[in-house]
Amino acid sequence: MRASSSSPFPTVPTVPLVSVVIPLYNKVRYIGRALDSVLAQTFSDFEVIVVNDGSTDGSGKAVEQYTDPRIRLVHREHVNSAGGHAARNLGIAEARADLVAFLDADDEWLPEHLEAILRMRQRFPDCGAYTTARRIIEKGGRRWTPAFATIPESPWEGIIPNYFRTVLLEGDPVNSSSVVIPKRVFDCVGLFPAGVLRGGDTDMWCRIALTYPIAFSTQVGEICHREVEGRISHSPKPRELRVIESLKRALELGTLPTEVPRVDVVEYKNKLHIICASRCIHAGLSMKAREHLRAAVSTGLFRRTRRFMYVLTFVPGTLARWALRIMRRSAKSVSA
Repeated sequence: MRASSSSPFPTVPTVPLVSVVIPLYNKVRYIGRALDSVLAQTFSDFEVIVVNDGSTDGSGKAVEQYTDPRIRLVHREHVNSAGGHAARNLGIAEARADLVAFLDADDEWLPEHLEAILRMRQRFPDCGAYTTARRIIEKGGRRWTPAFATIPESPWEGIIPNYFRTVLLEGDPVNSSSVVIPKRVFDCVGLFPAGVLRGGDTDMWCRIALTYPIAFSTQVGEICHREVEGRISHSPKPRELRVIESLKRALELGTLPTEVPRVDVVEYKNKLHIICASRCIHAGLSMKAREHLRAAVSTGLFRRTRRFMYVLTFVPGTLARWALRIMRRSAKSVSA
């Protein structure tokens, strides 16, 4: 894949400590906010690689208005494929630093994000990824910060005690707008899956966690704007998560690190199968939902949910969707 650089700015002569990769596709309203948040960092030894993925709304021209020589605009020849994964991969190839940071064009960083990352990098040099906590803004203006009972209370930074237990019970502490990955890690685990529209970022975090420890800071370093229209994560279409194959492969080959409990990896794979089954039921794909549920041979955590959802695959669509909504509300009320 060829890339062309259209930046009018002079080349930065020294090798930076951090390369910031921003995939860009039709985010002219938000790219300025993202870039401003990078330029406002308390740590300044970085380059910014904006990968224009065939934008048609003037996003690229908005980047060209910046005169900071650390910013480089790269154009990708193939338009907006794979939900930004191919653009991220091109950014990795263009990166000159040993650390590659990622930021979505519609999100932003708080000023001390990179400073916190580099502090962890110095303390935990063998980690495969470094990330800070994030503040989420939902439609309607609700703001909240995910908390994880499996991670020590704030203020804290260190190696996540059990990544797979955390994502199994509480959700993923790693996010595509807050994570920073040493470039050498991609040589070991591979790049983002360019042929996958959704779930490719989760697959990347999983592949890293199957090989390296992951460092986390409870200091909020990212603001995730879920209220923005056009985000890939807003798509209601069912999907099969690529991460399932990565987990299945690691379990079959027996390549789990000794410190990673096998039961947590098995149950996380089951959880993902159940999520996929739920989406399939919602879309009326009952046969596909049953395939996922048969593959979710739980050791106990999701046994009742699996049985209930299997029954729903034989229920008419409208009633099945109603039952799924009731089940989700009940789960939320129990965890609240």
